[in-house]
Amino acid sequence: MKTRRKSAFRNALRDHGIAGAWGFAEATFFFVVPDVWTSWVGLRRPKRALGTTVSALGGALAGGTVTYWWGSKVAANTSRNALGKVPAVTDVMISAVEQEIAGSGAASILRGPIRGVPYKLYARAAGLQRTPLAAFLAWSVPGRMIRFMVVTGAVSGIAAAGRRRFPGLSERSISAVFWICWGAFYAVFIPLKSRRGSISAQQFTRT
Repeated sequence: MKTRRKSAFRNALRDHGIAGAWGFAEATFFFVVPDVWTSWVGLRRPKRALGTTVSALGGALAGGTVTYWWGSKVAANTSRNALGKVPAVTDVMISAVEQEIAGSGAASILRGPIRGVPYKLYARAAGLQRTPLAAFLAWSVPGRMIRFMVVTGAVSGIAAAGRRRFPGLSERSISAVFWICWGAFYAVFIPLKSRRGSISAQQFTRT
């Protein structure tokens, strides 16, 4: 019994640790969202998965703080060029986020998940424009947590429904469908964002 409890504790600690590290990485230069990991946990342990969204949020806030600080310290072109190398990030997107922060302040972070704009761009723009760090972090909580919970909860629910509807479905098949869906998402998302950024840049140049 003790061995089983220790194993469960280690597994939970691992799941939360990866979620936190992933949240931190995605708030800096990594391009894959931590929802991938939290929803993966949700395939088999929905309750733990919702807990890992809190760990992902903690990591995101820490990473966002680092990116905020970095954006406030380095030259604007330096940070722009560095983030422009991240997949699915375009120069037009960076400029748009700068304008949003200038116009609406840290509250504009809430628009990011709806439009697929990386959190790191808001962190960099907030630091660049000296937006109060407290306000940036406060708006970051709903700006990050809502999507983490929605995606994780949705995947957990779909997996549970699939098991009920198809009781003979193996866990390996469920895992395969999971990774295929996430792979397909990024296979479409990254080129689409890059293409839209190129088109917007051309239109901006012509006007």
